[in-house]
Amino acid sequence: MQPPVAASRDISFVIISHNDASRLPGALNSAALMAAQAGMDWEIWVVDNGSRDQTAKLLEAYSRVLGPRLCVLTLGRNYGTTMPRNLALRQARGRFVCIMDSDAELLQNGLAGVLGFLNDFPQVGIAAPCILTPNGHVYNSVKMLPTLSDKLRKLPGIMGGGPKRNTDWYPDFPFERPRPVHTAISCCWFFRRELFDLVGPLDERIFYSPEDVDWCLRCWKAGRAVMYYPYLRVMHHTRQITHKRPLSRLSISHMRGIIYYLLKHRYCFDRDHVSARHIDALARELAPRLAAWEVPA
Repeated sequence: MQPPVAASRDISFVIISHNDASRLPGALNSAALMAAQAGMDWEIWVVDNGSRDQTAKLLEAYSRVLGPRLCVLTLGRNYGTTMPRNLALRQARGRFVCIMDSDAELLQNGLAGVLGFLNDFPQVGIAAPCILTPNGHVYNSVKMLPTLSDKLRKLPGIMGGGPKRNTDWYPDFPFERPRPVHTAISCCWFFRRELFDLVGPLDERIFYSPEDVDWCLRCWKAGRAVMYYPYLRVMHHTRQITHKRPLSRLSISHMRGIIYYLLKHRYCFDRDHVSARHIDALARELAPRLAAWEVPA
């Protein structure tokens, strides 16, 4: 096992991109701008995941402007989400890490707030911001642990193009204050660098998804909470490829990932049992302090 990387910057942004040159500037610009406005020492790691568009030329242009603050790793083909992120996370030098999708944009200067929140709550592992869709709606970015029943109930709607039965959604979402959640999508996560050393790398046996669900549950099992943090907003230009093409190779890979995840964590239908064992006690312990916590002025 490699020794932990010594932190030498305030924050590292980790972005993977595959044929997304049109959206990548939004992620790069917002990360650099928000970190600079917050007075942070920052770096951005971009993993070019086998792109065949203009991504390479785009990153060359940004490298000339950002210099050593931009670190580019180029892969010869698309390796999914887990291995590329792990490559960057192992080398990231920030005390804090922000994982971002290439189609995500930080919308306001709230970095100091979310990092202060992590400092105030050492038992919080992941802070997941409020995710907005391009039409301004709050995206349902946090969910309860998935079960096989949840996935089977969604199939008719996905295959038929109709409404889906989302039984893994929180009925009272969106939340107005920070609160523990079972899982949060990884289009934007904030966490301390030490969490990666504690929980371990993303599971590379999962190509695309649900690597974020798996890491969230592993985070809870390691005694660190996953938290929804509504005071920082992020625009996500999501394409939802697996919903639009349910029989694509990516969709099939996602379904295999779900089955692998459920077998790995040894549950299929009963999320309450998993929650009672790994989540509920820590969530209850954090509740009084969360109720009293206020965003620093």
